[in-house]
Amino acid sequence: MAGKRLKKSPYFGEILRAYRFENQLTQEQLSERVDVLRSFISSLENGTRQPSFEMIFRLAKALGITPGKLLDPVAEKMEQK
Repeated sequence: MAGKRLKKSPYFGEILRAYRFENQLTQEQLSERVDVLRSFISSLENGTRQPSFEMIFRLAKALGITPGKLLDPVAEKMEQK
């Protein structure tokens, strides 16, 4: 398995976008809350980048939710695959 890369999943981005919309935040507003560029939030949402554990915690805090709220739906979708 060494050298193999995992395929990037769109699931995290879908969940992140849903919570961002629920909080009525723009990508710019969320990026300011977690101190990253707006383009990074966009990359997370479109699935071209995956967050670190630290970033998951920062995003959850900025959205007023637990990290599990971001990760549990991703796990469920991956199990259904």
